Amino acid sequence: MAGPIRVLHVDDDPGFADLTATFLERENARLDVVWASSADHGLTRLDEGAVDCIVSDYDMPGQTGIDFLKAVREEYPELPFILFTGKGSEEVAADAISAGATDYIQKETGTSQYTVLANRITNTVGQHRARRHSERANRRRRQTLTRITDGFVEMDADLTVTDVNEQTVELSGLPREELVGMNYRELVVEGDSDASIEGYNDVLETGEPRRIVGQSDINPDRWIEERIFPSKTDENIYVYFTDITERKRREQQLQTQTRQLQGILDSVQAALWMRDTDHQFTLMNQNYRELLGIDHDADVVGKPLDDLFDPELADQFRANDRQVLSAGKPVEIEEELETTRGTRVYLSRITPLFDDDGDIFATAGAAVDITARKERERTLTALHSAAQTIEQSDDAQTVYETLVETAENVLDFDLVAVDVEQDGYLVQEAWELRGDESGYFPRTSLDSNDTFAVRAYNRQETIIVDDLREADTTPADSDYRSAMTVPIGTFGTFQAVFSEVGAFDEYDQEFAELLVDHARVKLTQLDGRDERRE
Repeated sequence: MAGPIRVLHVDDDPGFADLTATFLERENARLDVVWASSADHGLTRLDEGAVDCIVSDYDMPGQTGIDFLKAVREEYPELPFILFTGKGSEEVAADAISAGATDYIQKETGTSQYTVLANRITNTVGQHRARRHSERANRRRRQTLTRITDGFVEMDADLTVTDVNEQTVELSGLPREELVGMNYRELVVEGDSDASIEGYNDVLETGEPRRIVGQSDINPDRWIEERIFPSKTDENIYVYFTDITERKRREQQLQTQTRQLQGILDSVQAALWMRDTDHQFTLMNQNYRELLGIDHDADVVGKPLDDLFDPELADQFRANDRQVLSAGKPVEIEEELETTRGTRVYLSRITPLFDDDGDIFATAGAAVDITARKERERTLTALHSAAQTIEQSDDAQTVYETLVETAENVLDFDLVAVDVEQDGYLVQEAWELRGDESGYFPRTSLDSNDTFAVRAYNRQETIIVDDLREADTTPADSDYRSAMTVPIGTFGTFQAVFSEVGAFDEYDQEFAELLVDHARVKLTQLDGRDERRE
């Protein structure tokens, strides 16, 4: 393996040691040689820093190279050690190998010996590093396989089991000795199809991972989810599997309950649905289908959101589910949706569903259309703003103009007008028409009682007419169909007209009366008199 190599050369001859260091570093730039003059000095050097390989003389004062080797092996049993000595004999070589030397080289004359020594050092250190790397990798692999809760099986290209973890032994009920060496193909009767074998073969052929769910071949009464991965270094495959029997039983129970609930849910006006933790539908009622344009006969169970909706809406629903799954409690979400009924605002309450173990297995949602409520809230907010403008007015004319503008822009009435009482007449004061402005009475006697404005004023009550063609009065414009008149106390009347039949509902009346009442209060303040006339 690549990388610098630190060599400790132990020799009592400093001149030879210096010569050796020079030639070794010249032979291979990766070599970094440090010197120790004796065995004791060498042990000290080892304690001072990392050393990748020891090259030691045999014949040294105090301790021989063999004695030094034995001392090294007590602390560093795997460290590469090359005995490099001028004392050549088979007995010395045998003692060196017996004591744990990695290699033995006899000193010679000439520089070629340093080439040999340099090659021996790099090869020995490379093998040592590779072995340590492999051992660490295997150790980490065994530790990982022990920690994971899933079963693990390694198989060769012939689908023979080469390794398993302890979880596999527990989940299968078979001893490791029986599992290792088992050929998976032999478990299947010839001619029968098997999803697992098909998945294994597919991974071997394509090199792409697969996920399959099926009944166990070893324990047919158990359901297994398998995740199959190809090896990156050989033709083996790795299979991680989980026993999902209880989950499958819950799914089957849920399907039964779903069929029972579907008939009831279809009769509910709210949009109802249920999705599993993978965001796939398990049910939806008919109102939900109609709302989002899903065919009544379409099978939606198990369908991902992306198969049913555009990407933006699918992401929106997924985000809603994740919020509930993360919170672990019901969540209310107000959202605007494009539906078959146009753009609508819905209030959705999404609730997590828990199994007997306390785990969430699905989310259930109910959505109600709050578009009208939101529009009402927006209208009330706008009316509040108009009321503030009226309250800040300095004269009656500003009050009347604000009343008319708000009715047109906020309440969206076709024609709005204000008549004020003057000497027994209702006189046109402020108005706003969409179109021809000629269709309105500029002055009406309070004694005539032949207009709804006069009647509303005299009665001091709101009058709504759904169809003017059926009324006993003649409208100023024959195109008018609906009318609403609200008295402004004794100051006059507010009137709104639509060209459609039945255009005014209870909310229109509520909003108009609320707006007019603010104007009445302000006009009273400006007038400085009691509205009640003597």
